[in-house]
This record gives sequence, structure tokens and C-alpha cells, in this order.
Amino acid sequence: MDFPTPSAYQEALQHPETAFADAALQRAEPRTGPLGLPRPVTGAFAAVFPMTTPEGTTVAAKCFLSDAPDQQNRYRAVADHLADADLPYTVGFDYQPEGVRVGGAAFPLLKMDWAEGAPLNRFAEKHRGAPATLDALAEAWADMLADLEAANVAHGDLQHGNVLVRETPEGRPALTLVDYDTAFVPALAGKQSAEVGHRNYQHPDRTEDDFGPHLDRFAGLAVYVALRALASRPGLWEKYDTGENLLFRAADFYDPGASPLFAELGALDALQHEVSALRAACHRPPEDAPTLADVRSGTAPVEADPAPRRRERAVPREGVARWVAPALGGALVVAALGAAVGWGLAAGGGLLGAVAAAGVVALRAYRRQSVVRRRRRLHQEAARFAERIEHLRREQQTLQEQRAAVLDTRAKRRAERLRELREEALREKLGRHFIGEARGVEGLSHKTVVRLKAANVRTAYEATPEALAGVRKLGEASTARLEAWRAALVERYADDMPEALSPAQKRRLKRRAERRLERIDEEAARTRRKIEVQRAEREDAMARAEALPPLSFARYLRYLLHFESSLPSPEETQTPAPPTPAPPAEAPPPEASPAETPPAGPRPNPERPDPERPEASASEGEGAWYEQRA
Repeated sequence: MDFPTPSAYQEALQHPETAFADAALQRAEPRTGPLGLPRPVTGAFAAVFPMTTPEGTTVAAKCFLSDAPDQQNRYRAVADHLADADLPYTVGFDYQPEGVRVGGAAFPLLKMDWAEGAPLNRFAEKHRGAPATLDALAEAWADMLADLEAANVAHGDLQHGNVLVRETPEGRPALTLVDYDTAFVPALAGKQSAEVGHRNYQHPDRTEDDFGPHLDRFAGLAVYVALRALASRPGLWEKYDTGENLLFRAADFYDPGASPLFAELGALDALQHEVSALRAACHRPPEDAPTLADVRSGTAPVEADPAPRRRERAVPREGVARWVAPALGGALVVAALGAAVGWGLAAGGGLLGAVAAAGVVALRAYRRQSVVRRRRRLHQEAARFAERIEHLRREQQTLQEQRAAVLDTRAKRRAERLRELREEALREKLGRHFIGEARGVEGLSHKTVVRLKAANVRTAYEATPEALAGVRKLGEASTARLEAWRAALVERYADDMPEALSPAQKRRLKRRAERRLERIDEEAARTRRKIEVQRAEREDAMARAEALPPLSFARYLRYLLHFESSLPSPEETQTPAPPTPAPPAEAPPPEASPAETPPAGPRPNPERPDPERPEASASEGEGAWYEQRA
């Protein structure tokens, strides 16, 4: 089932009382834009609408743009664990499987508490000239990571859009985490990750199979290094900020040896150990990333970049690679001995079982190889970019339909406005004739007038057939006389009713339609530019995947059986992809999600998102998190 587009949600939420299943949201008012329409903050996977309840509190209604498997059970498990953990970094939420209706169909909704703060990157930008504040933020960050580890919680997508920072009355930074789509808690052990996180923060080899308490270690270390680096050298911001990162980009993690940022950070004496630990983590499996506490204490293993090796040199055999061949050889010897003593059937079955078990183990080990994991992640990224492109094309179609509707209804709107003006003129004329005048109509008594006043029918304008039908003890004859009296007054003023809109009124309607068309055209243009960004990103991911050395399962099996002397070495997986053309200069920065990261290439400092844009992903200064991203 296709999920609604942001524009479709926007249309539905103009009427909260029918759109929402939640009683509080039904009575809430959506925050609106200049044209009076609900203003969403749109990300790659959801559109978030700020809603103000009658009690004056603000909540966020998160409307999903695509389906996620087992979403309800995941949210329930996360909510239960967070409630028990009682961490100061999380917000309350309520997952509603059929929380919002669009076009007659029900879709899931996440109702979330209000959260104050600025996105992590905006807070860092604002305070990049205040080293003490950034150092305090880095300490708060380290404390939060330690608390999450102790509570067996991993957020799974630590990035600027999911981390809000506010200053306490004592002047210390306080952190709030939002968006728990890919959070890990012990009840979810054994499952796959729903997403793989923002590519500018995550380990380059992370895939959906990486789902456990270690998820935040790599991103946590990267953010800590970035904050400490900014405190030491504020000029790094202008050089490396893209609006969708905190200094680092995915390319830095794919090939730290060729990264100008890593080279520059390596020259900072105060960060030598932390930078070396992060560089080493890029070469290890994601689950082997050290905790920030171990890095800060100096107990984390730190290695320099591997020295270049000749491709034909054998990679040392470790783990599965050391025992698969001997184990199969032993199974063959046992099978041969069994056959020699007449146990052929049992020996054959045992051999087949051993081969099958070895095959399963080998397949799992193959999937854990760095080059295999990296290629799978890049293919997944490319698939997500393709999915995002398809979603944006659906949004384009919706905008085209809205534009056609505006054009088609211009004449209807003029007719409706003329009827409104005629009704206003009639109200003004008939409102001068009070109901007491009806005493002069033959057959209407003073008692009839009293009954009309008691029913709040006090003027000829209010004496409509519908209003008269509600007056008690008003006979048919009296009703007919009152209707005739009112009709005669309407006829008297018929010539005073406007026959057409004035030029000024026509201009106002035209300007209103033009503003609506202008907004639709602006959104359509931004959508086109986003598609260009997504297409460039998809091409970049595919190019990186193609640049990786080949490693098939058959080759890996030959290696395990010692028919192949070597595998692609770790440094071979760092092969840079061919450069991808940058998107047009006017393209706005993408939104806070892996599918919205600017393409590889020079690091421009793009224009900041406009907070008044319906799909803006970030705004300056403090505010609720859903004002910053979806």
C-alpha cells in the first residue's frame, strides 16, 4: 500500500477532527504557514506536524511516508524499556497503528511530546567561538553515551537532526534524543535494524545485520572528536560544514587515509589519541568500535592505517578461516573410516551434516567480510536513494494535481465569492427590519412575535425557513405569512444586490490563487532539485560499490579450503569512487536523513534551509525538535 505524500497529509490535517483518531489531536490546531495550511517538516521517511492542544500544550504528529516492518512491536518494546530506564535524554511518544486518515484510509501515526532545543550542528555552529561551551557539550555527550550503554540502550541513528541541545539555567548543555525508529533495546535482540543511520555519522560497513548495544559507539566517537576539534580550531566549521554533517562526511570514513579532514585533525596534539581511535575504527567491523569511555581512558586499541601490502600476499587466516578446512578434512577422514568398517550410511549422513554446517558458518563469515558488508551497505544506500526518488516523484504528481485543481476552480471560487457578497449585502439590508414589523402582516399576532424573539429570530434576515421550523407552536399559516413577508423584502432589495465582482475583488481572488500557485511551483522546484541530489547520491553509491574489489562467495569458499591464497586486503576496500558531479548550485541542502546527504565532492557551505518552508529540515536558534527535522 502506498503511503500518502506530505501534501496529501497536509490537505487531510486541515480538518483535525476527522483526520485523527486521537481525541486530543482532534481538538488540536495545526501550526500553519502563510496560506493557512498545516506546515509540515518533511524528512526522508516522515512528515511531522506541530499541533497545539486546547490546553495550550504542543505535541508533534509524525506521519509516516513509507511502511516499516514490525513497526508497532518495535515502538512498544522501545517505549517499555525507556520507561523502565527513566533516562533524562528521551521524550515520551505514543504509537497509534491507525492514528490518521487520509483519503478514507487509515495510516500509523506517532504522537510525540514537545522537546526544546537546537539541533546539534546548529548549536555547535552558534558556539564555535566558545571553546568552554563546546568542551562542556563534549563532556555531556560522553556522559550520555555512558548512560545509554549502562541502560542497554542504543539510539541507532545519532546525528545532528536527532540530537537537541538546550542550555540549563546553570548554563550547562543538556541533550535530548528524538526519533527512535532504529533504537535497540534488549527485547529486540536478534532482529535486524530498521534503518542503518545517517551516512555522515555511521560506520561505512554498517548494514541492517548490525543491531545491538554497540550501535552508537562509532557515531558517538565521531561526534565527540568533531566537538573537541571545533573547540580547539573553530575555523574547521567554515571549511567542512555542509549543513548535513558535523565536520565528517561518509567519504572520510570510507577512506580515512585520503581524507583532508582526518589529516588536519591528526595534527591537533590534544586529539591525537581520539583521532587515531576513530581512524582505526573505520578499518574494523562496526561491532568492534570502542566505547568512548575506553577511548577517553586510553584503554581502547589504537592502530595506524595498515601498511600497503602486495595483493598476492596472503592475509593471515583467523577465526573461521583457520578451522573450516581442517574440520572438513577431519570429517572426510571419519567418513572414510566409517565406510571402511561398514558404517557407510551413517558416515555419509555425518559428512553431509558437517558440510552443511560448515556452509552455514562460511556464509555467515562471508557476510561479515569488510568488502562484502561495504558493498551491501552501498547497494542499500542506492536502493534507499531510488526509493526516495520514487517518493519525490509521487510528491511531484500530487503537486501537479493540486496546481490543476487551483486552475480548474478559479471560476468556482469567483462564483462562491459572489454568493458570499450577495449574502452579506442581504444580511445588511434585512438586518434593518426587526421582527416586530411582522405585526403589520395580516394574521400575525403579538404572541407570534414573542415566540419568534424567544427563538432568537429577531430580524427579517434571521427568519429563514430553517429557523422558523424550529419555533415552537408556530402554525403553518403563520409560517407561510412570515416567509412571504421575508420574500417580499428580498425582492425589494434585489436591485441592490451585487451582480458581479468588482475589479478589486477579482484582483484579490487572482492574487490569492497566484500565491497558492506560486507556493505549489516553489515546492515543485524544490522537489525537482531534491531528485537531482538523490540521483547524484545514488550514482555515487553505485560508483563506490563498483570500485570495490570483487569477492564472491565462491572465491571465499576457495580461500577457506586453501585453494585461494588471499582475500581483498582491508586497504583495497578504501578505493575511492570516481567523482560525482555536484548538483546545481541553487539546490537547497538535503534533509536530515541518510537519503538526503549532499553528494561527494568539494565541501561547499550551502544556503541554510528557510524555516518558513513547509519541508524545512532545520531552522536557526532554539525551538521544538520537530521544527528542526522529521
